[in-house]
Amino acid sequence: MIRFFQVRYFNVLFLFLTLYINYASVTGGLGGKSIRELSDKYDNLFTPAPQTFGIWSIIYTLLLITTIRPLFTQQLAANKISYYFIISCILNGAWIVTWQLEFISLSLVIMLGLLFILSKITQNQHSQTPLIEKITFGIYLGWICIATIANTTTQLVALDLSISPELQRQITQVIIVIGMGITLWVASTLKNWAILLPVVWAFYGIYTKRSTDHPTIAIVAAGSGIFIFLTIVILFLKKQVK
Repeated sequence: MIRFFQVRYFNVLFLFLTLYINYASVTGGLGGKSIRELSDKYDNLFTPAPQTFGIWSIIYTLLLITTIRPLFTQQLAANKISYYFIISCILNGAWIVTWQLEFISLSLVIMLGLLFILSKITQNQHSQTPLIEKITFGIYLGWICIATIANTTTQLVALDLSISPELQRQITQVIIVIGMGITLWVASTLKNWAILLPVVWAFYGIYTKRSTDHPTIAIVAAGSGIFIFLTIVILFLKKQVK
């Protein structure tokens, strides 16, 4: 019991440290460039429209609710994910720092670590886990799935490979379809369909950014997003019928 009361305060502390690092990165306090400026520098056909990244505001808000909530309840369920959550905060902050310093390869390794930890958190959830917690980490994990793919494409850009524009377009279309398949599999395996919500949002962001200059990529992104959205709707309706 004492350990639980201690660790839930550490959850809040590490989250606020992550928020501070994120704030510093947005204002250019780390490395002199903001995350958006670096994204523009390593722009590629998979990168969604800038406004898409506003989802971080939703993710951090949900994380605040999820971590502060146990301070006012006696539920011990949160203790099961606390240590993983603290690690996720450390990895999140480390990713921001390495990205800001343009250690692209290292940032990808850290992102993969964050993806694994969030998968463990989601895997450890059960029927007694509060719904807000399931939704929070589902959305967080879903967005990190997309971010990992984006980080990988950024790595390819950083390597400065000689790839023709046509091949880049084809590769991006394949990546979108593979991303759709992977996230559907992850959501099905972990039984958390909130994972798919940020994926739909990301594909919408790709569609809006590429609808003019690369319409075929926009069509693939829109089709993948619609397919995932319809999957969510069908699963929801089936659950209501039951």
